Amino acid sequence: METGPEGPGVRLPPPAVFLAGLGIGFLLQRRWPLALLPAGILPRLLGGLAILLAGALALWAFRTFHRAHTTVRPDRAASTLMTQGPFRFTRNPLYLSLALLQAGLALLAHALWPALMLLPVLLVIRLHVIAREERHLLGRFGPEYQAYCRTVRRWF
Repeated sequence: METGPEGPGVRLPPPAVFLAGLGIGFLLQRRWPLALLPAGILPRLLGGLAILLAGALALWAFRTFHRAHTTVRPDRAASTLMTQGPFRFTRNPLYLSLALLQAGLALLAHALWPALMLLPVLLVIRLHVIAREERHLLGRFGPEYQAYCRTVRRWF
C-alpha cells in the first residue's frame, strides 16, 4: 500500500487481514472441526443478520466517505475528519462491518475456528492499522479529533 509523508503509514490492507483470518479459521475448521453453536436455524438466522448488518454498515460508511469527497483508503492522508453517518456512532464502521461479516460467515458455516480467529484479526487491526490512523488523525486534526474521540467510541 502507498504511504506518503503525511499519511498514517498503514501497511496492511485491512480487508486482507480479515480475509487471512477467515481463511486460516476455515483451514483450522477443516482440520479440527468445532461447532460454533448447536445445529439449528438460530445460527443461520444470526449469521444472516450479521452479514446484512455488515453490508448495510459498509454501504453507509462508503457513501459517507463519497459525500465527504475523501479517501476510504487507510494508507492515504485524511482530508476530512469523518463525523457524519455511521461515524457518529463508531470511529471505525468499516472495520466493524468486516468483523460482523467474519462473525456472520462463521455462524452460517457453523464453524468455531473462523469465529475464534476474529480475536487475533481484531488485535492486528487495532495495533497495526487503527493505532496508526489515530496518530495520523490526532496530528492532522488535533483538538477536533480529541473532542470526537471523547464522544464516539472506537468500535460501538
